[in-house]
Parts: sequence; structure tokens; C-alpha cells
Amino acid sequence: MTRLFLDCEWADNLGRELVSLALVSEDGQDRFYSEVSPLPKHPNDFVRAVVYPLLDHGFHARQPIDLTRDLRAFLSRISEPCVLFDHPVDGTLFGHVLDGFDLPEAALAHLRPVPKVVTTLIAECDAVRRQIDRYFIEHPEQVNRKHHAMVDAEALRWAYCKALKVDTP
Repeated sequence: MTRLFLDCEWADNLGRELVSLALVSEDGQDRFYSEVSPLPKHPNDFVRAVVYPLLDHGFHARQPIDLTRDLRAFLSRISEPCVLFDHPVDGTLFGHVLDGFDLPEAALAHLRPVPKVVTTLIAECDAVRRQIDRYFIEHPEQVNRKHHAMVDAEALRWAYCKALKVDTP
């Protein structure tokens, strides 16, 4: 089993409009990051002010079909992927991308099948929550990038490993 730590950013208050998605493996070696293109046109004020300015754009911006294709390809290279996340919306959006957004079946027919993935919500783990806060204290260079999906996925990875007393690279 390979643990992957997930974070998503979304544009709306209900968590239905994906902005970006990041995964990082427990050993930190395997990483996936992508942003939706085009970005949602009507983000809430927080997303417009905090999340959008952090985005990488360019190479990481993908149309929904390409994001689904690339995520499935990434996961197919991982041995028994187990995706951990700290907010229920992260898991919902991850599943939505993996399933092909709301694209018609015909558009998804040429993609590889959905890989078998186990997902686990770890929000109830107080030790992990405390370690996420500690991550940003111990990594002050990342404080201004909080709410970038890859930074937050890395913080979750670090926090999980620290809470379970696993060495982090």
C-alpha cells in the first residue's frame, strides 16, 4: 500500500468547483499537481484574494478531460494507492476528477479505466491537526503559500508522519 496525501482547493462555498488538486506520497517521491483550466469564473472572495494568486498556471493548467487522464495515469503507476485527506470536500472532488467530472461517457471512453483507490478521511485525528499547524511554524517559508494545494498536501504528509512518529524525508 502506498499512502498519498491529498489536498484540493475549490472556488465556491459548497466545494463543488475544483481549482487545484495535489497528491504527494508518504516518502515524498511521487507527486501530482494540477489546476483546472479554465478556472471557475465566480470564485468566492477568499479564493479570489488568497488561492488564485498562488496558482502556478501554465504547465499545470489542464482541461477537465486532461486532468482526469493524467490523474488516472499517475495513480496507475502507484502500488495500491491509499489517498488520505483532511476535509470531506477533498475526497469528493478527488472522486469527481477520477470519475471524469461530468463529461459524457463517450469523451471518457478512450481513457484508461478508473484505478482502484482506497480513500480515507483523517480529519478527526487531533494529533494530525496539531502537526499541520506545527508544519507552518517549522517551515515559515511556506506560510505565505498556505492554500496552495501542493503546499497543503505536503503539510498533511508531514503532519501525518510526525503524528505517527514516522521519519519524513
